[in-house]
Amino acid sequence: MGEIIFDKSRKNLKKVYNRIQSVNFAKDVDYYIDKVLFLAIGGYNRTYELLVAMGLKQEDIVTFSNLNLSQQFLNETHGKKAIYLKKINYVTKVGYFQDFSKKHLDLNVADSFEENLMVYEHAQRTVGVGKKTKPWKKPNIVVMDDPSLNLQYEGHRFYYETNIGFVQMKNKNADPNAIVEEIKPVEEAPKMMFAMYQENRVDEAEILDGLNNLRKAAYLQIGEDWAMNPSEYKKVLGSNRLASRLKEIDELGIYQLKNNKRIGYKNARWIIIPTKAFEFKGFNYKDESDLFQEEIEMEEEQEQAYIQEQERRLNEILSVELPLNVKQGWRGNQMDSSVVTLQGFLDDVDSVESEKINGIELLEGATTKEEYDMIKKNNLAYFLDGNYQNNQRRDENYQGGRRLLSIDVDDGDYERKQIEQSIENQGLFALVYPTPKYYFDESKRWRIILMADKAMDKEQYKETIGGVGKMLNLDIDNASKKVSQLMGYPLAEKDISILNGSMVSVDQFHVEQPKTIAKNVLPMKKSAKTLADFNHPQARLLKQVLDGGIREGERNEIYRQVYMYLRDTLNNPELEAWHDEAKELIETTKQQAEVDGLPEKEIEVIFR
Repeated sequence: MGEIIFDKSRKNLKKVYNRIQSVNFAKDVDYYIDKVLFLAIGGYNRTYELLVAMGLKQEDIVTFSNLNLSQQFLNETHGKKAIYLKKINYVTKVGYFQDFSKKHLDLNVADSFEENLMVYEHAQRTVGVGKKTKPWKKPNIVVMDDPSLNLQYEGHRFYYETNIGFVQMKNKNADPNAIVEEIKPVEEAPKMMFAMYQENRVDEAEILDGLNNLRKAAYLQIGEDWAMNPSEYKKVLGSNRLASRLKEIDELGIYQLKNNKRIGYKNARWIIIPTKAFEFKGFNYKDESDLFQEEIEMEEEQEQAYIQEQERRLNEILSVELPLNVKQGWRGNQMDSSVVTLQGFLDDVDSVESEKINGIELLEGATTKEEYDMIKKNNLAYFLDGNYQNNQRRDENYQGGRRLLSIDVDDGDYERKQIEQSIENQGLFALVYPTPKYYFDESKRWRIILMADKAMDKEQYKETIGGVGKMLNLDIDNASKKVSQLMGYPLAEKDISILNGSMVSVDQFHVEQPKTIAKNVLPMKKSAKTLADFNHPQARLLKQVLDGGIREGERNEIYRQVYMYLRDTLNNPELEAWHDEAKELIETTKQQAEVDGLPEKEIEVIFR
């Protein structure tokens, strides 16, 4: 397996090894003009011995704790081949308190050290006095001994001096000669590379030895697992530190029971060791690029899951069967009826236009407002969902079944993207397409079709269409609030935008009519009743959230419904007594959504 973590670390070390072994370096010539190699060796206790094993003689190495270019430093390093930089802390400082000490990142220390590296790399000095003055021959290998791994403490990385090679050993006391043999067949790095330290705190070799000892000592088997008495477990491992560390390693799955349990003739809080723990061969070390790739893959999985959920919701809406009535021209009340899905309706748009209507050609050919009005009156197609007695389009004939909500945006020169953004901000499904005026004179006029979550009666339709208009900040004319109002058929499928989102909740727009209050009785301003206690579908969903969250597969839609309920409460002056509670519940349900495992991006979309 080798002692060096990451192949790039081996290449960094090989680059230094090759320089040590080079002919020019071995002979006393101008090797000092070569680019300085900075190498940090982390998690290792025998760095000096390693330098010697790589080919340096002791007289070639000079040891310092800093790179301050004092005269003494210049004199002692002149003509040497390597500086062995041995420090306790490179980028951290320690605060000492009465009962404890605490190490933390100190950017002043880190920045100062980085500046020293940069100055040293390009510094030119002289040594000697008077006629004996000569150019300073600086060592072009600087090895930073970093056994405590604090050059990357708290994720710190150097910002300017990035030509530092990092090497980390698995075993703090690995044989230097074995490390040299490990790098001999490796190609050197083209330039010194960053390699992220892996903080395992306990040597991998020590972990493997501990697991081997546990395997030999374990005798009480329960299914696929093994059980050991806690004191016996510690005794076998030989230290509390290793005993605790093994329970922290996810790959092993070792844990202790929370309560005493009788197994055989013994009663104890057993340590449970899965058989897979004994198959552990070493850590799967992950460098920065590996972790970045994992993040990308995780994001892709989340995005794909989100896309699939959106597709599912869209297909659910498009597959809703509607009792659909159609007619050509808006004159008269007689309609032709059939049952279609919304997807079927969309699929038929172009054939209706090409085979029956030819509306785009007629509208583009019209030259006057009168011609335009006649085409709308007699030629264009209209539709209306719902059941009507004898297929006669009158409010009094309405028998239920209406699900579609139509809004015409005839005021203001809104761009399509403005309309769509307003709908997307509410998280609603919608169809958006141009009205006939667009094809007549390119006016920015749009029709919005939304889907209600259930069939509406006349009063519900009026409440819901009005509520949606306020939600989207659009004026709805009174004609659109009639349950028998015709909707203009789309003229081209390519001009229809399909916005993914939720159906409109009918119940959220229903307002209980206040009961008549006697003149000498003041209305209540406060109530002991909470928002979760109302006899309301969304209130029941709120109660479900507060009682322990929502199971996977239903979370997005339910949290969306709950948020709309709380938001509508805040927007209703008649419910002022519950405004503070609604604000608190919005934050509470956000937190519960996180607990339920919803990703941050989805929570932002739901609660926007």
